[in-house]
Amino acid sequence: MSQKNNLIKIESEQEFREIFNQYFNPLVNFINQYLQNYEDSREVVQSTFLKMWDKKDQLVIQTSLKNYLYRSAKNNMIDFMRKHKKLNIISDEEDKILNNLPDNEESILSPYLIRNELIKALEQLKPKNKEIFLLSKFEGLTYEEIANHLNISKRTVEDNVSRAMSSLKTILKNNPNIFK
Repeated sequence: MSQKNNLIKIESEQEFREIFNQYFNPLVNFINQYLQNYEDSREVVQSTFLKMWDKKDQLVIQTSLKNYLYRSAKNNMIDFMRKHKKLNIISDEEDKILNNLPDNEESILSPYLIRNELIKALEQLKPKNKEIFLLSKFEGLTYEEIANHLNISKRTVEDNVSRAMSSLKTILKNNPNIFK
């Protein structure tokens, strides 16, 4: 990949594969936040990379590669949703998403960035604290279910979730990637 005066050009199949391997899954996760369907999200991202490969000889990226890929994936998702709307196979919920998509790149990337920073912050919690928090907030178990599952008191579960929330708020509040 050559880079001159902030312009990026993909010069080999190997470079393209590296970009694909690095960005495919994050892009699928990003698109899936809107579509809520992994098959459709994968289709949109594959289409993004296919178009990129087809135009590789003429393609010169003037922004960062990451911003280019996210913007391209978002545009392909919009095209995908419009196509499905014309065919009357788009849901009312997807129609609302289509009409309320953010325009600037910062707001497009922010859900993905926040998710990544949250995952990093979770790694800073003590293992038992993290496990209880994940069971509660990500698995949707009640405090009583968690207590029974881990053979601890319901009060211990409450304390751990509260402690985890407090720690995460502190960690994320001081994170420059989230609050600029």
